[in-house]
Amino acid sequence: MESLSFGTSLLVALVGIVVVFLGLCILIALIKVLATATAKMGKPKAKKTAAAPAPAPAPAPAAEPVVEETAAEDDALIAVISAAVACMMEEGTGFTVRRVRRINAAPAWQKAGREEQIYSHF
Repeated sequence: MESLSFGTSLLVALVGIVVVFLGLCILIALIKVLATATAKMGKPKAKKTAAAPAPAPAPAPAAEPVVEETAAEDDALIAVISAAVACMMEEGTGFTVRRVRRINAAPAWQKAGREEQIYSHF
């Protein structure tokens, strides 16, 4: 068995470092290309029209009446949520729903944490 000299082993280490560095640079470039490609997918394409005649304005549709939620609807919603939670919990816990808030603009990490908390008991 032949042993490698110090210069040869140093050359092997240097080639390994260069290969890893180039591989990381290629990965970074691919991620940036994919990020720009996916960012463009979500945006609607703007149509380029030069001096197109404006169509005649359409008559405005009749405004629909705004339906406001009443206290009865809120009470019904709280009752339905309480019933669903009571079905999932053990008897005798004394659980009461006092207030219901809609959470629409929650960050992704908050949604993931909530789902993890919900599904961790199964």
